[in-house]
Amino acid sequence: MRGGARSARGGSRADAAEPVSPGDVAWLLAAPCAALTALAVAALASPLGAILFARPDVHYWNPSVAVRKPGTQAAYLLVAAAAVAYGAAIAGLGRRPIRMRRGVRRAILGATEAAVLAFVLACWLRPSHPAVVPATHQYFNRSTVIASALLTAAVAAAVRWRGRIRRAELVARLGRIARSRRASAVCVVVAVLATVVWLLPALYSDAGIDKGPDELLVNAYVFDEASAVLDHRSPLVNMATYASLWPYVTALPLRAFGGTYLAFTASMATITGLCLLAVYDVLRRAVRSAALGLALYLPCLATGFFTQEGTSTARYDPGNYFGMFPLRYAGPYFLACLTARHIDLQQRRSRGCALLFVVAGLSAVNNLDFGLAALAATAVALLACKPPGRDWRPLARDAAVGLGCALALVCALTLLRAGSLPDPGLLTRYGRVFVVGGFGNVDLSGIGLHMIVTLTFVAAIATAGARAAGGHRDVLTGMLAWSGVFGFGANAYFYLYRSVPEVLLNVFSIWSVALALLLVATLRAGSGGRRIALPGLMALFGFGLAVCSLPQLPPPGAQLRRIRADAGTKPFSIPTLRRVIARETSRGERVVVLAPVGHRVARDAGVVDVAPYTGFSQMPAREQLDETLAILEREHGRKVFVAARPFFNAGAALARHGFQLRRTWSGPVGWADAPVSLYERPAGDRRAVR
Repeated sequence: MRGGARSARGGSRADAAEPVSPGDVAWLLAAPCAALTALAVAALASPLGAILFARPDVHYWNPSVAVRKPGTQAAYLLVAAAAVAYGAAIAGLGRRPIRMRRGVRRAILGATEAAVLAFVLACWLRPSHPAVVPATHQYFNRSTVIASALLTAAVAAAVRWRGRIRRAELVARLGRIARSRRASAVCVVVAVLATVVWLLPALYSDAGIDKGPDELLVNAYVFDEASAVLDHRSPLVNMATYASLWPYVTALPLRAFGGTYLAFTASMATITGLCLLAVYDVLRRAVRSAALGLALYLPCLATGFFTQEGTSTARYDPGNYFGMFPLRYAGPYFLACLTARHIDLQQRRSRGCALLFVVAGLSAVNNLDFGLAALAATAVALLACKPPGRDWRPLARDAAVGLGCALALVCALTLLRAGSLPDPGLLTRYGRVFVVGGFGNVDLSGIGLHMIVTLTFVAAIATAGARAAGGHRDVLTGMLAWSGVFGFGANAYFYLYRSVPEVLLNVFSIWSVALALLLVATLRAGSGGRRIALPGLMALFGFGLAVCSLPQLPPPGAQLRRIRADAGTKPFSIPTLRRVIARETSRGERVVVLAPVGHRVARDAGVVDVAPYTGFSQMPAREQLDETLAILEREHGRKVFVAARPFFNAGAALARHGFQLRRTWSGPVGWADAPVSLYERPAGDRRAVR
């Protein structure tokens, strides 16, 4: 009888309505938001894709290699927008006094967590997505998984027992040492040294590039973008580039050191190193400890430079693929550092943020895909840390002023450089040809690790929303929001373009940063000795995978010996082509050089390459050749040098525009393994370029 009464009282307590924490609000909203997102994608992806990603008016030399996927691209944009709306809903509802019966709440939370865990396991256990090559790419092997699981268990146990050990004198003393200025200085030095070592694989000379993996030759077009600035071309005016502003910066050391490839790689590695140290500053501010920031930074550094091909000495990873680091990542990471600093100082006194949006605007102009994502991430981070009730209009005013100043700076640069305002069409030129048009695209295939990466960014946004609702408007909250939003933007490179493993590796940098910040939020939630919940354990396991990337450290001694070696064929100088051009032209003559490093070779030969693209690999559409020849005619040039194997019959294509083959020099030229051909248009031929 008494036991029955006790049971009844216990049941009534279980069914009593209780306040719902902001963290629980996030889980309660997860299923409805996921269902609404799925309905929106099913209903809107196809028509929205037809509008936003309409087929561009370009005609490829080989139409069969074009894979258009407007529905997938629009669906991803809808999911990204839904993720931000989900975080905003958590922040808004989490501040309200919502009550729910304990039993109902626990049932919903348990079912939602189980569904998420099942989905993550399905993505993890699915066979690796097949790459373009016959083999499959495996990111993490069995040993990595076991090591990460053991690390997760150890950290979870330490958090559980922290309440008992935190009073120990040794722990307290270690904490005081870690917070000292001397320890902070040591951590900065270690971070710098580690960054330098990880960047050594990016340093190559003209004579050494042929010793690295073949994938490194893709840096030819990035190198030629900077060489084009020295060859009287101007990005945003008469040159299409993947980064619109960095070529102006990297051209300065190129000019100072004779335009060598070693000077170029050294300048690119320096910019990359500075932007990575900016990430260290973000993590240091988020945890308010230089030592803990370093412990988070080193795995992020290693995972961001996850080895794709090659050996420990001659390797290929996102750190030496300059199209990622620094062209796409540097601006956003500098902006992240400034955003974290602004939020940190904002907690002490009110400050304007116009400077932030100047940097954000420059980052967006430099590269639209990553730059716009960084701009949106900064705006969301600032809103997440804005105290309730504070007027949002000063933020909007600062954003307008900052973006306007950024645009004015870019206009001043192009006016001083080329006497012309920027051409907005050049900002989206490659996006239209390669992404919207579909050239080189690979369609998305089912679920896999990419879905886990995407869920990590959703979790970062949701955690930021829950922390903001709970009154935690600090650097950790702001940078969780920043990493989630920017992560979605960076991940678009995989979803919207080439959905293959080697492209997903390029997202590992911001993925590991988001995991690090989620780890910090998890440990703070368990600081009272409470057991870490399932979502926190998943974040711990993910960061454990990042820790397991540390053994990929490039051996410094072997790297330095490789850099000092000077034997090689100098493929990035192409001396045969340079001699041919110098012999067949007069100094300063306007020509077109269709070769992988045509602008560099033209400058060395004393002529000006007027081509707005860096070789045939960036000209898959007929309209691009038409544009190139029209520019040549406008600048009174008549000669075209071809030293590569194009997508098409170059002779027939040039003949349609009145160019005749004058001579061919047989024998391989550089690494392109192609002869040199000179095509010239007769002086009296006034045929209009079609």
